[in-house]
Amino acid sequence: MVEQALELLATPKAPQALAQALGLSEAGALLLLQQLERRGYVEALACGAGCGRCAFRSGCLKEGSVYYVRKARVP
Repeated sequence: MVEQALELLATPKAPQALAQALGLSEAGALLLLQQLERRGYVEALACGAGCGRCAFRSGCLKEGSVYYVRKARVP
């Protein structure tokens, strides 16, 4: 499941989208993302604008949404 999550995170994903793709609860996906972030595999991209002008405008959930993306070089 970790490998599949990292593949999906080649493009930024919100925890809700990752949960749906992996068949997890949102809480389970968030725990997975936190573990991957602590180990240096992914990083959080906090938005905060919620204005519809950024690259995530089509998938923006709400102001202050956080998206995760796989780091280019994983440890």
